[in-house]
Amino acid sequence: MNHGSQPEPPLDTPFGDWLRWALVRNGYDPEERGVQRRFADASGIPVATVSRLLRDKGQPDVGTCYALGVTLGIPVMPLLVRAGHLPPEALEKEPQPTERPRTPTTEEEALTALGVIDETDRAAVKSVINALTAKHRQEGTS
Repeated sequence: MNHGSQPEPPLDTPFGDWLRWALVRNGYDPEERGVQRRFADASGIPVATVSRLLRDKGQPDVGTCYALGVTLGIPVMPLLVRAGHLPPEALEKEPQPTERPRTPTTEEEALTALGVIDETDRAAVKSVINALTAKHRQEGTS
């Protein structure tokens, strides 16, 4: 059995069929005796779970998806979609590192990020923060 060069099955492919494809792609022939045990040992997934997944008798939990991804060198997000934990749209909406919001670096930026825009409110929040900071310094808990 040599399907290592076949393209990845579509997202709606039954999980067991996809797992067979992924195993072959990684040098595990699911038809070979002892392969389920060998893969189970390599991945830390119980052999009964590997067997159940290959027979399409349920979907993997999130931890199993993670272990599969790590062992097979496959991103976890598509596995979570294949397993039904996330909708297919999650793959389109996954934030890219450049899209993540920048962490505020100044008091003014932090207050704005928190939605405190009134100058009187800003002064009050700063006053509370300063009082708490001074208290913690005195108590040695900062």
